[in-house]
Amino acid sequence: MVSACQTPPVSTPTAPIPTHASVTVVPPTPTAPAVSCADLDAAWGQDWMRTIDVLQELEAQSVSCGPEPLASKTYAARVSYGASLEAAGDVDGATTQYQAAFALDPGRQEAWSALQRLGRLPDPTAAPCDPDGEPLAAYTPLDDSGSYVTAQGRQLQLNGAPYSLRGLNYYPRHAPWRDFLTSADPAEMAAELDLIQQAGFNSLRVFLWYDVLFTCAPEDAVPVASTFERFETLLGLAHERGLRVMVTLNDLPDLVFRPLYTDWPRYDAQTAFIVSRYREEATILAWDLRNEGDLDYGGRSPLEARFSSSQVLDWLAHVGTLVREADPHHLLTAGWWGDPVPTESVVDVLSFHHWSDATQLQGRVGDYLARSTKPLLLQEVGYHSWATAPQDARDETTQAGLLQSVTSTADSAGLAGWMIWAAFDFDPPPGQAPTHEHFFGLWHSDLSPKPALGILNAP
Repeated sequence: MVSACQTPPVSTPTAPIPTHASVTVVPPTPTAPAVSCADLDAAWGQDWMRTIDVLQELEAQSVSCGPEPLASKTYAARVSYGASLEAAGDVDGATTQYQAAFALDPGRQEAWSALQRLGRLPDPTAAPCDPDGEPLAAYTPLDDSGSYVTAQGRQLQLNGAPYSLRGLNYYPRHAPWRDFLTSADPAEMAAELDLIQQAGFNSLRVFLWYDVLFTCAPEDAVPVASTFERFETLLGLAHERGLRVMVTLNDLPDLVFRPLYTDWPRYDAQTAFIVSRYREEATILAWDLRNEGDLDYGGRSPLEARFSSSQVLDWLAHVGTLVREADPHHLLTAGWWGDPVPTESVVDVLSFHHWSDATQLQGRVGDYLARSTKPLLLQEVGYHSWATAPQDARDETTQAGLLQSVTSTADSAGLAGWMIWAAFDFDPPPGQAPTHEHFFGLWHSDLSPKPALGILNAP
């Protein structure tokens, strides 16, 4: 599975060592040799208890065994151990392993499915609550000109002229994913957005994770000032550079204990708070109601489905109505991993993601255009450039060619535009090995450009 990480042997003196001052030095107590990736290979699939012990020791040593993080390997080992215990009739032991895996990654399907089937899902952790925290000041729009992007036929318009999106999915390079709203450095964001604007891009897509934007119960919609202010800093930086911002709502929602799709009222107040606060902000390009919600009903694989398509689409219709009532100005879309046509009755713009071979894009575009007259946006498309990726190594020249192919196809098909994933490479967190997920950027994490940047012709 992985290659071993060899650890040099530790030599230990066998007798006291005299010094020039005739002071006796007591030799250290011999310790067991550190485990290696070879030990993990030997235990995997043969002894799950031993496998988990080895993984814990490797993590304590900050050792990596291949590109997959050790935490992900531990998740898989605990799920496999739980399955073997359940097959042997030890439901309590299996539950312990499934719950440990679930704690490592509640977003993955296997542990959640097993615990739900057994009726052993753990009690949810209570939401942190600080209702008397720093107050959030009233918001003054940066651009209250009323110059909102609109949809006309299959195209977008701005101030009566065609507006074709040449955009990027954006996280700060040192604060991606969950760290964006809590850790992003304003000076670094300013430098990054300078590069984006200078390269000719006109738009960004960002993601709002409600867990850090609000405190206390979701029904109360109590805002956290610091995280809202960080998002508003980004809006200000974008406005200064003439960049429009597509904002993805409902990112990383609860799909386990009080699921977004079956407990609508719990989250409505938070969404309404966000949308109402920025309803007059023309820097915002559109509200993206949910990222890849079709994955939740098996859009990629039936094995991944946690909900039915009707549950997801009924929720989408509900939240679309909620957002339109709170904000009549901005466009609505929903970025689907696969076929976006089921969202047509709710949105102004159909948005889809393309993560397969560049040659397959033309067929997808033709299919969607034949079934809808609304603007069609290629909202996420990207190819990594990690030359050492196992079984899927690519260099930066290959990345550039693939991106040139898909953007040319999108342009020739008359789409409303495209948004590349992603603007920048990300540095992995300390102690975590890099994976292909860190290398989708058009710029390296040191802000030097990749070849793809030169061929996209963003203007």
